[in-house]
Amino acid sequence: MLYLFLIFLCRGFLILIISLSFREDSSRMMSIFFPNKWDFYWSLLPAIPAIAVFALLAQRSRIFKAEKQRYFTLIPWLFFIGLVIDTMIQSKIIIRMDFGFSLAHGLSILIACIGIGYGAQSRHMRDLPSDWQRT
Repeated sequence: MLYLFLIFLCRGFLILIISLSFREDSSRMMSIFFPNKWDFYWSLLPAIPAIAVFALLAQRSRIFKAEKQRYFTLIPWLFFIGLVIDTMIQSKIIIRMDFGFSLAHGLSILIACIGIGYGAQSRHMRDLPSDWQRT
């Protein structure tokens, strides 16, 4: 589940990659997902903590060898920070739309809130840093 929520936070980068793969008109493809270009720039912000978590997980063996396991305690915090930032950005976009309903933004807020609840209640997220510190 952690990886699915991290991919969810990186959706701005995924949309960028998909739109760049269309050679004819990548800006038109980008405008489908983000009518306002600042919405796209804001969508890249929650990806920063998610990429940091991916980097920590990818370099797990090097961190173990260097005996710096305390960095794994950052994983739940970065996860929460990314989800809270995403929720705030989606709320800001909805407020700017004068609270007009948007299915995409509503689902984004719902998924982010489910992720926050998962992170708060998940035994895996709670035990992940402590298990890795003991090894």
